Amino acid sequence: MLTKRQELILKIIVGGYTRTAMPVASESVARSHELNVSSATVRNDVAVLKDMGYLANPHISAGSVPLDKAYRFFVESIEPVLATTIPHSIREDARERLQNILQNLDAWANVSAAVLSGLVGNMAISTFPKARETRVHHLDLVHIQDLLVMLIVVLEQARIHRQLIRLPHPMEMDELEESTARLRSYLTGHNQHEIESQVMHLTPLEEEFVDATVTVLQAEEKTAFRDHYVDGIRNLLSQPEFAENERARAIVEGVENGSLAQTILSETPEGGVVRVIIGHEHPDDALSPLSVVVCQYGLPHRAVGALGVVGPTRMEYTRTIAGVRFVSSAMSELLENVYVD
Repeated sequence: MLTKRQELILKIIVGGYTRTAMPVASESVARSHELNVSSATVRNDVAVLKDMGYLANPHISAGSVPLDKAYRFFVESIEPVLATTIPHSIREDARERLQNILQNLDAWANVSAAVLSGLVGNMAISTFPKARETRVHHLDLVHIQDLLVMLIVVLEQARIHRQLIRLPHPMEMDELEESTARLRSYLTGHNQHEIESQVMHLTPLEEEFVDATVTVLQAEEKTAFRDHYVDGIRNLLSQPEFAENERARAIVEGVENGSLAQTILSETPEGGVVRVIIGHEHPDDALSPLSVVVCQYGLPHRAVGALGVVGPTRMEYTRTIAGVRFVSSAMSELLENVYVD
């Protein structure tokens, strides 16, 4: 159990190290107007904090640096963060940028990632909204060659899947149009289970088209979040923690092959809860130099996406949590407008 003074010393050291990325000396902590104690008293408390696993010394003569346990303490001590943590003018500019993409779903993920990265000064990840229940919005059959047809399945939120299907025999255009109309009458507006439970009067070829459509729906349901965008990798790599080539290379590779984003998005909680994962709290050791702040946005019973910020464990947690909450709230409002309209 920490004393009030030890808690304050810990917050001062976390704040100092966050700003400078340099070890914080006890003499510097003692000069804080909030403490009003001697350097010797601070050194004694710092020694206790080290024994308890909150702090470490990178070098014998250096000051203290926070460990993951110190950042966790700091995060848990943050008061509920209001949007007003972000200046009004910056919030209004961000809202305007997001409002401009209301009708352009393709831009939702990349613009929201760019807005969030700019707010927090680190790397941001955003996904497209994904429907809770994947339904067929539209279906089409396009004649490609005598024995080749393209099945086009459009899902909610304009997700498009295309699949080539080889025909056992050539089809006349009017025959193809009749099949298309019949399939639309059975499939449009329905999810996988509703389609599978229907009694349909179809030809063997039309049944093959239905099976292909169900396969598309199954694949979509297995995906927790849709395609993602990453913005601000330069912000992340400019941090002094990643000056070493190996650390930077690992991050770049993780971004390029998608493994970094998928690992982070898998930790997104449901609902509007903001989750903070610090250093070695990650299940994947490759993420131990990083902290992640993630949140879901959207309408819980209709469609949801995910937002996240990736930075060093020395990130500005108050600012980052406020940024994630703000953009999540703004994106949820956008999605609500889409459904209402």
